Order: sequence, then structure tokens, then C-alpha cells
Amino acid sequence: MRRPLSALVLGLFVVTLIAPWGSPPASRAQGVDVYINVTGGGAKKLNIAIPEFSVVAGTDAGGVAKLLATVAGQDLTFSQLFSVVAATGSIPANDPAALRQSWTEFAAAGAHAGVHGLLAIRGARLEAEMRLYDLTTPEQKLIGTKSFEMPSDQARRLAHKIADEIALQFTGDRGIADTKIAYVSGPRGAKEIMVTDYDGLGPRPITRNSSINLTPVWSPDARSLAYLSYKNGYPDLFRAFPFERRPEQTLAAFVGINSSPAWSPDGRSLALTLSKDGNPEIYVLILATGVFRRLTRHAGIDTDPTWSPTGREIAFVSDRTGSPSIFVMDPEGANQRQLTTGGYHTQPRWSPKGDTIVFTSRQVTHDLWAISPDGSNMRRLTAGPGDNQGASWAPNGRHLAFQSNRLGVWHIYAMLADGSEQTPVTRSPGEQTSPSWSSRLP
Repeated sequence: MRRPLSALVLGLFVVTLIAPWGSPPASRAQGVDVYINVTGGGAKKLNIAIPEFSVVAGTDAGGVAKLLATVAGQDLTFSQLFSVVAATGSIPANDPAALRQSWTEFAAAGAHAGVHGLLAIRGARLEAEMRLYDLTTPEQKLIGTKSFEMPSDQARRLAHKIADEIALQFTGDRGIADTKIAYVSGPRGAKEIMVTDYDGLGPRPITRNSSINLTPVWSPDARSLAYLSYKNGYPDLFRAFPFERRPEQTLAAFVGINSSPAWSPDGRSLALTLSKDGNPEIYVLILATGVFRRLTRHAGIDTDPTWSPTGREIAFVSDRTGSPSIFVMDPEGANQRQLTTGGYHTQPRWSPKGDTIVFTSRQVTHDLWAISPDGSNMRRLTAGPGDNQGASWAPNGRHLAFQSNRLGVWHIYAMLADGSEQTPVTRSPGEQTSPSWSSRLP
């Protein structure tokens, strides 16, 4: 019999595997209702129990059943929406009495929901089904099920997808565990683009040219990265395809500066900074035609564009009034207006929700601030130690990745959008900077 471990509290949720194990249909709205009833829509977390998955086919020599429960629990904990009730052992696949007894024990330990997970190992494939139960009522009602299939060497990604489905069933918004973070790694003079899981595990190189590669930015479909590289001796922009065997593309290689790539929400255009016509100005590249359209025409430096999620506005940095400040304009370059004043403000990043622009402010050190697109509600998100800068939004608009040298070396950190729950992401030796958080993987 599994016993709840009181150390971790994060909720009850049941995960089951794909296979001929029939289960009655369940409505996602039921999970959302449970979440709202428990949390009240506030800061309270939903406690969820995730026992080890039950192996129903094949031999689990690699401990996948335990890994799925562990990683999914870590993903949900990171979300700050759930608190996991840990457990030892698994719940049998076809034993209603054992299932009821387990849920009764977890409910007594404070769990609001439970995940019953079933795992089938079929050669090079993993098949899983998650079953989600409401433990807030005596009926222990089944409120959601979903099946998954993955190659056996992608067990961690399978766990991420399970966690994201749990978040969707309860909150109506899919989680962010099945995402990637691109970043720059390496010492001065030799910087490569790396990609890792959102939690910093499984890093792998995207560039291997022994040059200086900077500012990776994910395309909206998470299939490609735009980045700056000096591999040809000049700061040019390129496009890499991390998950496909496609040659990289040259995006911009004009004389002078080619920098600050920013994808439009539909992925058809790229805003960028070019100095080919004089001082740095903002242009838009139409990818299908290769046509460049100039947006700004000012004696000052205009750079670092970021699109609103609707594609109807672009925020950018300009020093036209003295020190760098954040401005906003239409995608045609019209209606330019100043958003921030009285500081040294750079690196604007528009939230996927559209309600916030986060930026870097330099005072004694660099820190992250946020402001509403109408210029109201400016607030500070970080306050040292060290420098904190270069933010990138998670696709749900609830989390941010950023770089910090608070421990003496640059590493990637993550936090909630209000600046709370700051935690390290990268743990590799050396420096890691310039994070870019992908959308959910295809």
C-alpha cells in the first residue's frame, strides 16, 4: 500500500497510459471547477498526489515509472499553482478497491486531486495514460483522462507533456513544461548557442563554429532560432533549425550592424536593427519575399524591437531624447510614442498576455522592471544582488527567464511575472546569458 509522504504537498492527480484500458469520459470543466473551488482563484495552491506509474506492459529496467511521477511533480511545483503530495509505490492498474483506498489516504493527507498513471513499455516506444481524480468529495470522481506516446529515449518529455495536460485540465491553460530555453554559453571570445529543457536539463549546442554567437530568439512555432553571429567576421543575422536537418539561412548580412531580431506573432516577419543606411534603425523583414521595410527614421539610435502579441504594435529602445528609453509604434512605424522617461531603459519584452512590457533599467546595477503598455503601473521586479537583465517570457505569460550574476558568474534564472520565486535554471560551468523561452513545442 502506498503511503503519502508529508514532505511535499502539491495535489492529487492520476496519470494513466495509453493502451486498451477503457475509462469513462470526463469533462475538462470539472477539473477547472475543482481548481477554482479549492484555490478561490487566489494564491492558494491545489494539492495533488502523483504516485509512481503502474507498469502494465513490458519491463521497466530504467525506472521510467518513477521518473514520470517525479518529473511531472517537479513541473507542477515549478508552476506555483500546485503543491505535490509525494508517494512511494504505485497503484495497481485494475484494482478499484486499491484505488479507492489510496485516494482515501491521500485525501486524508490533504490532497485535493490524484493522478493515476499507467505505463506500457513496448520496445522503443512508451505509452502512457493519465487519469485525473477529484479527491475533494467522497465519490472520488474521475475528471480527466489522456493518453500519450513517445520514443523511449524521451521519457522526460513524456513527463513534461503529462504535467502540461494536468495544468490544462485544472486551470484551462496548458502548462509550460514542454518548452525549451535557448541561451548563450561560453567565455569571452567563444560563445555558442545552446538549447535546454525549460528546467535547465538536457542542454545541447546549436552552433559549433568557435565564434561569437549572440541573442538567440525562438520563432513563434518553436521550430527555428534567429541569432547574431560573427562567424563570417561581421555581426550578421542567421536562422537555425534545431529540430530539423535543414541548412541555416542568412537573414541579414549588410555592411554595419545586423542585430536584435524579433519575430512577429504570426512568424511571417522579423523586426530587426540595421545600420546599412547610416545610424541604427528598425526595419521589418518579410521572410517570404526577403523585402526589408524601414520603420524608424531618426538621428538617434533605434534598436531592440519587440512585438505586441496582437502584432499591432512594436516596442523598441531609442536614445532620441537623451538616455535610452522605451518607445512604442505601429508596425508601419507610425504613431511613435515614448513609454518610459527619466532613466536608462533597454531590452523591452512584451508579455504574451499583452498587458505588460518588462525591461531592463540601469541604475547602480541592472534590474528588471515592468510597465503597462499605456505607461501606467511601473514596478520593480528584481532588486539585486548583482545585475539582473535580459528577460524572456514563458508562453503562458506567468513566468520570466533572465540572466543574473548574483553569484559572481552569469547564469539563467526564472521567476514569476511579479518577480517572486526566483530560481536558477542553468547549472553548467561557465557563463550562460541571453535566454529565449520557446512557445510550447509542436
